[in-house]
Amino acid sequence: MIRSGVNTMNKFKRVRVFGVLFFGLIPVLSTSLYGCTRSDEESEPVLLVTEETEEDVAGNLPVEYTDVVSTISVGVKYRTAATQDLSFDVERAKIDSVLVTPGETVRAGQLLITLETDTDIEAEREDLLYQIERINLLILQVQHQIEYEKTVARFDAAMDTPITDEKKEKLEEKLQAIDDKYYFTLQDYEDQITICNLKLYNLENNNNDHNIYAGMDGIVEYVREGLQGSQTVIGRTVITIKDPGDMYFYATDSSAVQYLEGMESVTINVNGASVAEYEAIPELTDDGKGLRFILTGDSASAIIAENTTGSIIVELGKKENVLSVPKAAVHRAGDKVYVYVVDEDGYRRYREVQTGLEGDTRIEIISGLEAGEIVAVNY
Repeated sequence: MIRSGVNTMNKFKRVRVFGVLFFGLIPVLSTSLYGCTRSDEESEPVLLVTEETEEDVAGNLPVEYTDVVSTISVGVKYRTAATQDLSFDVERAKIDSVLVTPGETVRAGQLLITLETDTDIEAEREDLLYQIERINLLILQVQHQIEYEKTVARFDAAMDTPITDEKKEKLEEKLQAIDDKYYFTLQDYEDQITICNLKLYNLENNNNDHNIYAGMDGIVEYVREGLQGSQTVIGRTVITIKDPGDMYFYATDSSAVQYLEGMESVTINVNGASVAEYEAIPELTDDGKGLRFILTGDSASAIIAENTTGSIIVELGKKENVLSVPKAAVHRAGDKVYVYVVDEDGYRRYREVQTGLEGDTRIEIISGLEAGEIVAVNY
């Protein structure tokens, strides 16, 4: 084992230095004591090779051929894909009645809270008609985009000759993927039109347009306490609706994108009341900065509590049947990488090595060791 001249003092009584080693180091020690400056000592401390008994080693293990695997654990959490927070757009209006309680199922456009306020019905009507016209234009824009992407896909397929049944099948899958890509966007626009039409109906029946309506099908998750008889505050959430039929896991750390983007499928490990595994497909979030995982196959029908946490183990690198040692056997000092080899007499000896892949538990050894040699671990 190699120790600095300072560090060996505390084990002086149990260090045996061979004569040939001792006399061989006298010039070095003399130089260290009388010829080195302080900067020399800091940059290259004098090292002594000593032999110590096996009792000083926490554990000895052989150098052997194994697989070296490097992984990372990505944390995930289960939540509702679609959640809607509802609030008033008028200030200090008196709330007349609250028509729902937490846990109730509601439909898009359903009246949830009413107000005791007067409004300019004609002005509100014109505004709603404008919103409906604008949403219809947005729908038309999305439909044009869908048709454009499909046209490009068909053109690319036609240029890829000869056309085979396999290529036709891939084209159909691509066209379906384009429809799926914009499905929820179009659904949201249609829901908005439904709400606007319902509001128009209520206006024509002299109902107050500042009431709160459900913006989607779902379950009432939250209702602010003490609403009835109180006054409104613009922008303050009074009701939250979630869609329990559209839920997914999401990565709790956005940096996971670099490890998982492009993977076809992953396995999610959940530890809770019972250990479970779910198969899922990773996809980028709408802003392109995160990942969500859509359950697939048998996992898609699983009933999972919201806020359930889990993890995904991602393999970053793997070397099969390579010479390796436990991570705890490898030490570093500056640019030097070394281990302590235990000889047949139980003594440790310093040896520099060259390493390769650093796995979760073992490190690949490129040079410096041979299979069957014993190294000290956790020293």
